[in-house]
Amino acid sequence: MKKAHYHVIKESVEFAKSEHGKFVAGFLNAVLRRFVNDTELRDLPERDKVRKSFPHWLYRKWARQFGNEATDKLLAELMKGPRFALRVNTARLPVEEAKRELADRGVIAAQGTYAPSSLTVDRLLPVMATSAFRKGLLSIQGEASQLAGIAVEQAAGKRILDACSGSGTKTKQIIQLCPHSSVHAMDIDMKRITLSALNVPVVCGDVLKPPFASNSFDTVLVDAPCSSLGIIRKHPEIKWRRTKAEVIRFAQLQLAMLSSLWDLLSEGGRMIYSVCSFEPEETLDVINNLAKEKKFILENPLPFLFNKDYFISLPHETAMDGFFIARLRKL
Repeated sequence: MKKAHYHVIKESVEFAKSEHGKFVAGFLNAVLRRFVNDTELRDLPERDKVRKSFPHWLYRKWARQFGNEATDKLLAELMKGPRFALRVNTARLPVEEAKRELADRGVIAAQGTYAPSSLTVDRLLPVMATSAFRKGLLSIQGEASQLAGIAVEQAAGKRILDACSGSGTKTKQIIQLCPHSSVHAMDIDMKRITLSALNVPVVCGDVLKPPFASNSFDTVLVDAPCSSLGIIRKHPEIKWRRTKAEVIRFAQLQLAMLSSLWDLLSEGGRMIYSVCSFEPEETLDVINNLAKEKKFILENPLPFLFNKDYFISLPHETAMDGFFIARLRKL
């Protein structure tokens, strides 16, 4: 956090006092102040400080996956502040023109690494004051997230379902990228559906019991609930909230979701599977387990990949969020 330690202590202690009383607040105050004054921690090498900023189980897990050196690079990247990414509606606003409008507001914008519609900016507040943002020509959306929408565009389906549309960020992108397709959105949360304000058919439904007939769609996007360990830079509390058991539970849910939605695909239809995670349990293991039940082939999901069956973003390699995208063609 970028707040001074005394602000953090004060707010934490006041919250503890209101929720649990003076005794707990006093204990918390003592622990936090002892931590701040702990010279032993301050004298640790920077690498060890970073390691201690993550749960031990998570560091050990990643060290087994990537090795110690790469894991230290990953942790250091996840300790950085988040990058602010925008998506430009390039059908109505050229990227260079968007950059000029942002520059007029004093916002430095740089081209994204992979998505042609992506810009990274140093601040968000001035962006939201621009006419382009108010008109919907600029949207706040991570670059890795934008790639999932591009994967849907590459699948080129005439009938598309965003099965976990949430607030509608990816759905709006798909509508812009696929103007000649019939796009449908579904989410289990009625409040999120209402707030999304989508101008396409929207259904409040359960992915595990989808309210559609078989063979209804040529393309289905499943941006599934996951551990979200790929977006720790944006939500640093996630690393302390998650457990090993939760990663497994998410993987089981993801497999059940893909299996449930499979029959909605027409013959030769394509399913885009994405998660903001790079954990094997939630990515390749899910695909491999699905292959035991369903017949499909993996296709290159993105135009810039060569000889790849899936896309995986590791933050210390791409500087983007951790992300996974696969495209499955139904046989």
